[in-house]
Amino acid sequence: MKQTVYMLEQGKSAIIREVNATGAIRQRLLDMGMIPDMEVIKERTALGGDPVWVKVGSVQIALRKNEAESIVVED
Repeated sequence: MKQTVYMLEQGKSAIIREVNATGAIRQRLLDMGMIPDMEVIKERTALGGDPVWVKVGSVQIALRKNEAESIVVED
């Protein structure tokens, strides 16, 4: 099973391998820096599980659950 950003433990980092979103959501994620070979750190998750805050480079981004689940990562 592929690991996604959503599945990462809080404070853990991983390398982005692919973005499985389509259309405008895919473009938005790529524009925010969610591109293959970039390191992403899961900073925290809201109590209800949505949104998820991640850090890519020096930028902190809030992602919806479905967006975080579309980003495949590798430790």
